Amino acid sequence: MSKRAWLVFLAIQTAGCAFASYGTVYSESAFIRDSWLVGFVLLLPGNLPAQTASQVMIHVKTPYIFIPVAVASNAILWITSSGFWRILRRSSPNKPAYRYGFGLAVSGLTFVAANTIHFLRPITCSDCYFPYGVPFTLYRDGGYAGGAGVAWAGLSADAGCVVVAAVIIGRIWDTMAKRRERLVLAE
Repeated sequence: MSKRAWLVFLAIQTAGCAFASYGTVYSESAFIRDSWLVGFVLLLPGNLPAQTASQVMIHVKTPYIFIPVAVASNAILWITSSGFWRILRRSSPNKPAYRYGFGLAVSGLTFVAANTIHFLRPITCSDCYFPYGVPFTLYRDGGYAGGAGVAWAGLSADAGCVVVAAVIIGRIWDTMAKRRERLVLAE
């Protein structure tokens, strides 16, 4: 990755950590709540596993768990996305690897956006088991009785859905490209 890409990553993560730190203090101030929301958005998607880790490790102060896990998760995603982008830039749209890679990017981003919107919906029942995740539940909030945590079967199923959707998108694109190629050759 280039130095510029790392600087952009560090700028986004630093701003996200600064704004998210407001979430550790309870306040009725709209500025504090809005600042926390900006930090939450800037740290996506790394803040989702970070929240899970901070809830599981309840005996450790949240900032000591949340910020390192969020930044590390985002760094892994940043490096993976950078490598993926490099592959897409170097290959031709006429190659199947490009089509399936593009399908993976589209399906992954779609699932991330859908799950982010689903996670940000208002909680309607504070003493119920509240499920999060689209199309399968990947996290449950335990309510008063406890039991919150990651639903590993749902998380695996969601990852499988991303791969299946990518294969379907790539296959459709591949089929349409082959038909178009046959039509061009027939003329």
